[in-house]
Amino acid sequence: MDLTTPSVIFLHQSETNVGIQTVRYGRNAIGYVEQGTKLIHLADKYITVRAGELFHITRGTHYVENSPADPSHPFRQTLFFYTPADLRNGFTPPESFASIRTLCSGCRNSTDIYTYPAWPVVENFFRSLTPFVASQIHLSHPELGHLKLCELVQLLLTRPGCCICRPVCRALSDSRHSLPEVMRENIFTDVGLPELASLCGMSLSMFKSEFRRTFHTSPHKWLNEQRLAHSRLQLITTSRSVAEIARECRFNNTSHFIKLFRERFGMTPAAYRRRCDDK
Repeated sequence: MDLTTPSVIFLHQSETNVGIQTVRYGRNAIGYVEQGTKLIHLADKYITVRAGELFHITRGTHYVENSPADPSHPFRQTLFFYTPADLRNGFTPPESFASIRTLCSGCRNSTDIYTYPAWPVVENFFRSLTPFVASQIHLSHPELGHLKLCELVQLLLTRPGCCICRPVCRALSDSRHSLPEVMRENIFTDVGLPELASLCGMSLSMFKSEFRRTFHTSPHKWLNEQRLAHSRLQLITTSRSVAEIARECRFNNTSHFIKLFRERFGMTPAAYRRRCDDK
């Protein structure tokens, strides 16, 4: 699913759990799970988003699993896709973005996936979207969808400590691409550190320092971890050969990839796939 279209609001419902799915988002998204449970898989762990919770997910490739509560209550979620340009409006002065970001600075999220319990006003807001989206009026009048997005952001800003505001306000207050955004867009490219630093508007030494402060590891180790995580999920969700997956994940030497995979997950890629197939 490649969501790069101008449509801002996306309602999704599924009656069954079809397992882990690969989704590719062209924009950041603010989401709300109305029914069921959503798992966002990250390497050998996952983030759980339960019914009644908000979440924020960055643009790029993600592995998600949507589970209905029971056969009579399908999984249901709403996603608002946005870019910084979509959110700039006359309702909130720019200085407010920085103050909200500071307010959330105590959040110790290291995954770039944020979750937060919805409160009654926000829950009612999402309930009101069902007839709005069903009418499809926002498709012919996109400015109405934009107004709904602005309304949601304003509601989030009224909640002190709502960490969903942290990535939203960071996107609004930064004129350059953020370091996490740049890194996630270049996991499977051959762009070197100097170019990555330039994309972030930093010197190389500043980039390395900021990278360690943000991710608590080196760029090389972080990229290897992300690529191995991607390969693990490709083994589960596709029938591609180990060599094909290695190439896709930027490991040009298949033997080296197998060695790294075994060090990270305790078995070879082929053994890992067999174990998952047997479950």
